Amino acid sequence: MGKRILLLEKERNLAHFLSLELQKEQYRVDQVEEGQKALSMALQTDYDLILLNARLGDMTAQDFADKLSRTKPASVIMVLDHREDLQDQIETIQRFAVSYIYKPVIIENLVARISAIFRGRDFIDQHCSQMKVPTSYRNLRMDVEHHTVYRGEEMIALTRREYDLLATLMGSKKVLTREQLLESVWKYESATETNIVDVYIRYLRSKLDVKGQKSYIKTVRGIGYTMQE
Repeated sequence: MGKRILLLEKERNLAHFLSLELQKEQYRVDQVEEGQKALSMALQTDYDLILLNARLGDMTAQDFADKLSRTKPASVIMVLDHREDLQDQIETIQRFAVSYIYKPVIIENLVARISAIFRGRDFIDQHCSQMKVPTSYRNLRMDVEHHTVYRGEEMIALTRREYDLLATLMGSKKVLTREQLLESVWKYESATETNIVDVYIRYLRSKLDVKGQKSYIKTVRGIGYTMQE
């Protein structure tokens, strides 16, 4: 059965076109125009990808992601936007999205990007399963079914990319180089530099670590990263 996509786009002609093209790729597409309705659907259904307009009629993409993250923080979100604002793109990816597509949409580019994201997700899930990723580490607990992480009883709102990186680190008993982490977490996505690993390690530490306590992730100078007791 094909992957399931929630398409949230207020431009009806574009939404219809995208829905048809994605269905040609054997994806199951649910199409909706309003953010609140899409939010309700996303909370009730486990979508493999949420593709949404950056500016909705009743809320922004950030509002949508914030509300969804309270229950499903690791949702895979791709944003469509007509503004080519690099800083906005960086902040969007940092906060909640795994990818960002500019309008007008080149369908071949969109399909290739979605395909790469799905291959990466499948690889991570299979890789973690083979490694038998521990579901707990110190006081961290990982819910592998729902892709969520808890510190004690508190759920930590990790993006899907952050979750994938943490799962990869937890699944290895040795130090992983930046190149190994890049290959694992960003495996099927091109034009990604190794410094993106350092950026996402910072994101993880800012969410996981507690002031005055030892970091969960250890930097091994000149090599890479590992989990530390």
